[in-house]
Amino acid sequence: MNTFNDLKEKFKEFDKKIIDSRKISREAIFRIIILSASIVGFSVSLFSIPAIQFGLDFESLKYSWFFFLGVIILGFFILMFEGRVKYGKTWKGFQVSKIPQEYDYSLKEKICASLITIISLIYPANLFFNRIYKNKKEELFKSRVNGLVVQKLANIEHQLIFLENIVFILFICGLVLLLSSII
Repeated sequence: MNTFNDLKEKFKEFDKKIIDSRKISREAIFRIIILSASIVGFSVSLFSIPAIQFGLDFESLKYSWFFFLGVIILGFFILMFEGRVKYGKTWKGFQVSKIPQEYDYSLKEKICASLITIISLIYPANLFFNRIYKNKKEELFKSRVNGLVVQKLANIEHQLIFLENIVFILFICGLVLLLSSII
């Protein structure tokens, strides 16, 4: 029994570290979005001065602004969807789920799960399948679909982490192009 409690404490510590790292990542993306918007706004106002324009490479400057715009848009959607996915995954995780031994989901289950996943990104606290069932067959179907929805939301959450790396790369590319347009 003591090893179970030790394991439980280690998982709590691990979860806390994951939450802390995600918080740091969200704050970094938020700051990069603000910084990108500030750089674009400042550079537009600064480079509109005719005396500064003679040495600028406008093609590089234009592409740097596109990269910064990509950072702003992609970063905004990452921040928005990360909260929605986490909320939806937690909400759906508390509903009845049945994960089969073998992943033999039917086409109907996959389609229902995909639609509910999309709806969960728009409205995370939806109550699909959170009711009293008419029979065991309906309960089994809906609990399997709910388990698949939780899995799909977890996959989306992992893909958002990958997109964060793209935001950082876009930001660095935008900075390099901005500096190369000035020099």
